[in-house]
Amino acid sequence: MKRLLFPLAFLLFILAACGASDENKIRETLSRREEALRKKDLSLYLTCISEAYRDKDEDVSRIKSRIDGYFRNFDRINYSSWDRSIQIDGREAAVVQQFHLEVEKGDQKHRHGGKEASF
Repeated sequence: MKRLLFPLAFLLFILAACGASDENKIRETLSRREEALRKKDLSLYLTCISEAYRDKDEDVSRIKSRIDGYFRNFDRINYSSWDRSIQIDGREAAVVQQFHLEVEKGDQKHRHGGKEASF
């Protein structure tokens, strides 16, 4: 797969207006995203994305369509993250975390892992 299935870049919307308590909000959003991926719950996943989200050629409707396709296509999605770092500087933040993603369709399994970053 050329494109990482669930990039962290969509989290940019939560990185605006950051303050001391916002680190907890970021952590909660990331945990909710992880749960949504494991449950293949599109409604829950969409609670992690702002309607104002824009990145290159992708907006909320494209994300919704893409993620819905993944949820329909794969029989199982297992996603976990750890070693998370959140740095807040005024109204901006950076998130870096390690992740493991495993997807199954029938008897085929694909594994991906590495570091996700959003600045």
